[in-house]
Amino acid sequence: MFTKRHIARVAGGLAAACVLSAAPTAQAVSTPFVYSGTVRADGVDRYATAALVSRGSFAPSTGSTVFLASGESFADALAAGPAAANLDGPLLLTAASGLPTATRAELTRLKPASVHVVGGTDRVPDAVLAAVRALLPSATVDRTAGADRYATAVAVAQKFFPAQQASFVLARGDAFPDAVSGAALAGWRGEPLLLTAPDRLPDAVTTWLSASERARVTVIGSTDSVSAAVAARADLFLSAPDAVTRLAGADRYATSAAVARAVHAQSQVAVVATGSTFPDALAAVPAAAVNGAPLLLVPGDCTPAATGAYLEGNAALRGVLVVGDSSAVADDALERAC
Repeated sequence: MFTKRHIARVAGGLAAACVLSAAPTAQAVSTPFVYSGTVRADGVDRYATAALVSRGSFAPSTGSTVFLASGESFADALAAGPAAANLDGPLLLTAASGLPTATRAELTRLKPASVHVVGGTDRVPDAVLAAVRALLPSATVDRTAGADRYATAVAVAQKFFPAQQASFVLARGDAFPDAVSGAALAGWRGEPLLLTAPDRLPDAVTTWLSASERARVTVIGSTDSVSAAVAARADLFLSAPDAVTRLAGADRYATSAAVARAVHAQSQVAVVATGSTFPDALAAVPAAAVNGAPLLLVPGDCTPAATGAYLEGNAALRGVLVVGDSSAVADDALERAC
């Protein structure tokens, strides 16, 4: 269904099909690198892949920021991704057992002034923070966490977004696919991502909504993911007319395409990751945001109709970043219709 593309692999952050700055230390973090053609970022594991994604879109910069979250569960990283994008920084992943080698190497390359860890000690133990502090003795290293995933997302919104931030994105917090599409949207718009139970707006979110005036919310996913009752409950706290917008498709793939069509109709870059597992897509959120790109989910071996229609219909598209190895997204996945 697509013209056959050679997929170049991002090796050490460089690929023939990926045009990067010749002097990356002079590149502002807020200025994305330019992707041309189809490029794959596939590390030996989820931590190395996240580091490669970071290397392909973020360069060392004075005063820069990095976010760090668990690579073993998705909830905290969902909230961290838009915050990272809002501060023009990447999201790196860590294991609970220790700071992975690839993550350590990317932190060393970036030399950030601040490292913000998102999630409690059950996900990112204090020993990991100690390892980051030892690696970057001049950096500020802190933790943002709440009592659960919903409260953590609220804590991220309170800490990293302006108190007067009028708009936000709301997605289901007990499953990753719709939320990761929403995270990329939130990152692009400079909005926080709040998480909800499918049939109940968490108390932490209602408290956050009632604390200051909010105008609009974009709900990601069908009513199976975020019920009409939850959307109506959120609407009670909002001040704008037609305050609730829902972006949804028949499944996770169609939902990611619906977000792309609504927000990035003529994007020059698209980011593609598997919708079957979460780690690759989580790390892709800030990279998608700073490149003004949608995050499209695919099953792994083919391209759903809605996704194919977006890619084929986007005349401005000149670059695709595939995140994950060929077992996650096959080399010919973008050429085969589901």
